[in-house]
Amino acid sequence: MTTMRDVAKKAGVGVGTVSRALSDTGYTAKATREKIFAAADEMGYEYESPGRVPVKAITIGIMLPLLRHPFFSRISDAIETELHQRGFRCLLFDNCNNSLHQREAIDMLDEGIINGLIALGDPPPDFVKRDGRAIVAMDRRWGEDVPIVHSDHAQGGRLAAEAFLKSGCNKIIQFMGGTLSVSVNSRHTALEKVLRSNGCQVTSVHTPWNFMGYSYDRNVVRDYWNVIREMDGCMTNDIAALSCLSIALEMGMKVPDQLRIIGYDGTEITKLSYPALSVVEQDCPALAAACADRLLELLEGKTAETETIVPVIWKGRGTT
Repeated sequence: MTTMRDVAKKAGVGVGTVSRALSDTGYTAKATREKIFAAADEMGYEYESPGRVPVKAITIGIMLPLLRHPFFSRISDAIETELHQRGFRCLLFDNCNNSLHQREAIDMLDEGIINGLIALGDPPPDFVKRDGRAIVAMDRRWGEDVPIVHSDHAQGGRLAAEAFLKSGCNKIIQFMGGTLSVSVNSRHTALEKVLRSNGCQVTSVHTPWNFMGYSYDRNVVRDYWNVIREMDGCMTNDIAALSCLSIALEMGMKVPDQLRIIGYDGTEITKLSYPALSVVEQDCPALAAACADRLLELLEGKTAETETIVPVIWKGRGTT
């Protein structure tokens, strides 16, 4: 059976170009479109008609640590929206924080069930290199030949530090959860550097956070409450920051007068607290577009940018 990849090879273009031409999504030069349709007709490749989705469309896998986590839910929605706009189908791989599920996604890529993979988690333990496969990683380094897309977390750390300094904080605690990813390393290093250079005391706590959700983060905050209560600033992810806000109010602390709190990620739930949580927001639509761009480059056989950095957004609200 003739595949889209066969048509792409005969027409001398990338698979992504064939997909765009046959589904009439995105720009394709007229001469290239004519060449693709001629190749498809000659090889007997089945598609409904020009301007309609082909019978065999490209399917992209999206690998997530945990879909019900607010940030991963938001970014997966942005990636799906972006890929659908480009004429691609999507297949979600949830709970990919264990090697079995990670390996399942790679196996389906190798078997041609999916044509590309956007990975938001760690690679399988036995992963060595991309080997020509269309794989883009977000926030985790999979290897030298795997393009990576991530927010400018160093910028995020600096923005948070500047907000603390502007508020008059001089004793800040920051929590680093989970694996030491690009985001954990760069944002916390940047925050520490700016604050320490301004004479502030910084306490950095690395905890073995997983993606279990609200109750887990609340328990972590409770475990460290005796330390937090002696500080005048706290930065952590959105869920833990909301937990910190809730516990601080329960304990009779005044926020932001006694404790300034900054969340990291900028998910929708941060707008619902009172006072509303100040956040460093990751620009999910821009991250999704960058992931799709890199993946399309790989599908078309081009050399993709090795690292794409997307600016973050500061949103000062009621907790600073």
